[in-house]
Amino acid sequence: MLWNYAYLNRGLVINFNGEKYESKNGLRDLLERNIDEEPLYPIIHLEGEDIEIAITHTQSYGEDYYSFVNGQYTPQGGTHQAAFRETVVKVIRDHYNKNFEAQDVRTSITAAVSVKVMEPVFESQTKTKLGSQDVGPDGPSMRSFVNDFMTRELDNFLHKNQEIADRLLKKILQSERERKEMAGVKKLAKERAKKANLHNKKLRDCKVH
Repeated sequence: MLWNYAYLNRGLVINFNGEKYESKNGLRDLLERNIDEEPLYPIIHLEGEDIEIAITHTQSYGEDYYSFVNGQYTPQGGTHQAAFRETVVKVIRDHYNKNFEAQDVRTSITAAVSVKVMEPVFESQTKTKLGSQDVGPDGPSMRSFVNDFMTRELDNFLHKNQEIADRLLKKILQSERERKEMAGVKKLAKERAKKANLHNKKLRDCKVH
């Protein structure tokens, strides 16, 4: 919890039980501290008014997210995390002009998302999942807020950092290839199992009498 306070309040120094907690790079430091392996490309760190995002991919499988609302850690995610997951796929598809499968884009992703919301509504007493559909009473929807920010900032970043854009594309294509190979293996195994059943001499095909 103390580290999260430090990540979300750069420059704040917390001294607790003889330990010092301080972050100079916000959510980038969070990812660097929590990723056990070398990321496939340098962490993409984007900041705007009331929003901060850090993204990278690793060699592991699955998706790993750290999300926050007004400094509150939301381990169960919520509308802000859902908006990020949807938008990151959309922006990457548009940037490369390729209709990637969402799972190929998000496989191995590690990201941190922090937003500030007026009068947030949570789905539980413990405030672990954000339910707010809007950023504020008169503000945009959470979906359009995150979408507008990432469409602008992430796309600009990828245009300005070609080497990172190339590594990201390589990772997505690798995930796509692995998914198709796995699907092929499953299909072959299924076909072989079916043939084994039909040609087992101890069994009779129920279609023949």
